[in-house]
Amino acid sequence: MSYTVIARRWRPQRFDDVIGQPHIITTLKNSIKAGRIAHAFLFTGPRGVGKTSLARILAKAVNCVNGPTEEPCNVCENCVGIAGGNFVDVIEIDAASTRGIDDIKELRETVRYLPMKGAYKVYILDEAHMLTTEARNAFLKTLEEPPGHNIFVLATTELQKIPYTIMSRCQRFDFRRITEREISGQLAAICEKDGITFDESAFHHIAMEADGSLRDAESILEQIIAYSGKHISESDVINIIGVVEKDVIRRIVKSVLEKDLREGLRIIEETLNEGFDVGQIYRGLVSYLRNMMIIKACGGLPDFVPMSEEEYSAVSGILGDIEYYEVQNMLYYMLRSEDLMRGLFPRVALETLYINLYNLSRLRDVEKVIGELDRGEPLRQAQATAPAPVREHPAGEQKAHSDVPPAADQVKKETVPEEAGPSHPDATRQDTHGFVEYLKKKKPFLGGMFDSCDCNIEGDNFIVLVDKKYGNFIKSELEEIKRLTNDFFGKVMNIQFRDASDKKRNILDEYVKEAESLFNL
Repeated sequence: MSYTVIARRWRPQRFDDVIGQPHIITTLKNSIKAGRIAHAFLFTGPRGVGKTSLARILAKAVNCVNGPTEEPCNVCENCVGIAGGNFVDVIEIDAASTRGIDDIKELRETVRYLPMKGAYKVYILDEAHMLTTEARNAFLKTLEEPPGHNIFVLATTELQKIPYTIMSRCQRFDFRRITEREISGQLAAICEKDGITFDESAFHHIAMEADGSLRDAESILEQIIAYSGKHISESDVINIIGVVEKDVIRRIVKSVLEKDLREGLRIIEETLNEGFDVGQIYRGLVSYLRNMMIIKACGGLPDFVPMSEEEYSAVSGILGDIEYYEVQNMLYYMLRSEDLMRGLFPRVALETLYINLYNLSRLRDVEKVIGELDRGEPLRQAQATAPAPVREHPAGEQKAHSDVPPAADQVKKETVPEEAGPSHPDATRQDTHGFVEYLKKKKPFLGGMFDSCDCNIEGDNFIVLVDKKYGNFIKSELEEIKRLTNDFFGKVMNIQFRDASDKKRNILDEYVKEAESLFNL
């Protein structure tokens, strides 16, 4: 007996077998139950998500000897014939090859005849976007007013190529990409049914490679089983697919964040010499940075990011105190460089991309210095750590020992010049600093945003110099900020937002040359 591949053996035969499309299944079953079966359907979505399979199940449901029924029996002559592809009243047409006006004219002739065995004649038009313009125009009238015993199902992966005149004559169903969790679960069920053991983390790589297509995932699994035999290990999957191990990607990202340029380039060189190509390293970096960004933005591991506890711990370890927008900037730069990876010099492009990521991480230090200058921290730190001035003593005057504390009145006398009056800028700065600390306790996330802003007080006006990356969020919390400032200062304060870039412009000028040198501008 000839062997049947997994993708065909596990093709869904009932509505409930379809993975990842519950919104479509529920609608179709309810339509059949209520007797409101449309004459034309448009199934659109990515490859390998069940469009043609669901069209066949619909054909079985309306032509089953027990039907039309919400779920085909799969044992009657009609259901078996449709499943085998030899039922006379179900006509599958590949629009990629049968796409001309003559083919459509022939189809228009056949729709006039009654079905021979079933209740409906079902036409499944795959890759419907491939029809020629003349064929589409000839098909319109038939699609709009077909005889009552006909059902048309148009399937396409490129909805944008379907004219609106056809789309408006069909009930449209948008198929979703199948999630990594659903793909992994289906692959595990297949292996358990076939008596094949596997590592828990093995299917994650297959699901990532399949990119939402269950059919592609099943085809990859077929290849891996042929290689591995009765047990599928994660290393086998990595070898077959050509995925760069996450530990290698983690070390590359870590070298960027720890500013170890030499180590990062060494890892890239080593990985390329092992036989991996530039595209595999690039895709690994994009995927890893994407997960890092989402984890940082969400403050933890969300359900839609599949990751083991060990891997999550490793990612958390390198995230440290960096902000999510810093990872976002790196990821954005990666995505903009995709075309370079497909150029004539992909290796050079990857090395240049890595160095630019390294330069982005160095600019973080520049931003930190700018923030400290905004808050006056270097000046205060310098004042706090500066040595006490050495005073000359007149001849014959007895010098005080260093370990003898000065008299209280002398301390007061020497500290009087350092005290700030009500209008002294340091006094207002100290007040606003206290407010930010108060805000961190009451509203930690909002306080964190304020920590990057420069605040000041002018009479009853509370001035906030807003950084662009936090501006929209801070301004949206105006009422909460008013309430908290009134509580802290004990009086009604007028909140004013100003653009921080005006104050930072002079400071940034001092760092333009360094930024230019980092990126060779």
